[in-house]
Amino acid sequence: MKRIELENGCFKKIYYWDFNDTKIKYEYYYNSKDKYHRLNGPAVIMNYRSGELKIKSYWIKGKKHRKKGPADIWYNRSGEIERECYYINNNCHRLIGPSQIWYNRSGEIDCESYYINDIIYSKEEFDKKINIERNLKLLNKK
Repeated sequence: MKRIELENGCFKKIYYWDFNDTKIKYEYYYNSKDKYHRLNGPAVIMNYRSGELKIKSYWIKGKKHRKKGPADIWYNRSGEIERECYYINNNCHRLIGPSQIWYNRSGEIDCESYYINDIIYSKEEFDKKINIERNLKLLNKK
């Protein structure tokens, strides 16, 4: 395992891990409190043994968090996205669409899950809740 000290009291480690008979490169960034942390990119990066990207995961102060985009992105060996998950402050959360999206081998959406503040909703419940919240915001502006 290799530890590299970065600026602002943050660190980076790289090591290799055997997972399901596949050797994976595991690179992660963390703060002085040993929590995953990186402001300008993913805090966790995993690659297949062959070098292709497997996972990018965004963390701030030990919490999965990314405001503009998915906090977890999983790739297949061909480099196509196979799963995306949106998190805010360690809660699965997204207000403009599904929080978790799984893709099939041809790149089409296979399955979606809708979460608001880590609570799962059906598509219909999600749409209803979002419409109610939008209407309340509009009423409060008047």
